[in-house]
Amino acid sequence: MTLLIDIGNSRTKYILANVISSNESMVVNNHCINFNWLDDHFKSVEKIIISCVSSNTILKVISEWAKNTQIELKIIESEAKRYGVVSIYQQPKKLGVDRWLSMIGALSLHPDKNILIVDAGTATTIDLLSAGGQHHGGWILPGINLMIDSLLANTSKIEANRKENPSLTFGDNTNANVNNACWAATLGAINLAITQARKELDSIDVILLTGGNARYIAPILEDEIIIEDNLILYGLQRYNLN
Repeated sequence: MTLLIDIGNSRTKYILANVISSNESMVVNNHCINFNWLDDHFKSVEKIIISCVSSNTILKVISEWAKNTQIELKIIESEAKRYGVVSIYQQPKKLGVDRWLSMIGALSLHPDKNILIVDAGTATTIDLLSAGGQHHGGWILPGINLMIDSLLANTSKIEANRKENPSLTFGDNTNANVNNACWAATLGAINLAITQARKELDSIDVILLTGGNARYIAPILEDEIIIEDNLILYGLQRYNLN
């Protein structure tokens, strides 16, 4: 059995390569991952394919455990070209592996389509991929929580708490002002990205939304979108196929 692991900034997602689907994957907080936890969950697997965008601490733990248990480990890095996707970066390894795998996953799910990919997690990343697999670049901006945390950390008289339910209305108190503005900034960036993508490629066939905030953003976007929770895992799965 091959296990796919996506180490994020705060959580890790994983699934067996042969049972991946849009709605199935397991999630664990990064601080929970240690040798005992790995023994309890993964000792029967034969191979692990892994990506990591957080600190190397978790990756090191899993790498040492895999070596000790004689499980094959393949660590994915961004490349110039693979599986039909061509990176726009002059230094391809500088592209975040999460963005790289999202594009590979997107192309495998929606071949021959112009795709705009929005990953709304700790950071919000936006990438444009043409039907031929050419990456046309993207944007990176702080995620919702990072925006709020940054504002609160760098101002002395603004007090607010995070709200899970997004709103774009003008707030009548500071808490609403802060939260609604951060959602508005994110939605504004996504809508502008959609407009810009259509200028560059004439048309966008698919808008893919992934990441922890996807389910909150989707209802307030005017364009038709597809939520794909396991986009990075689909990219990892492609590396398992050949």
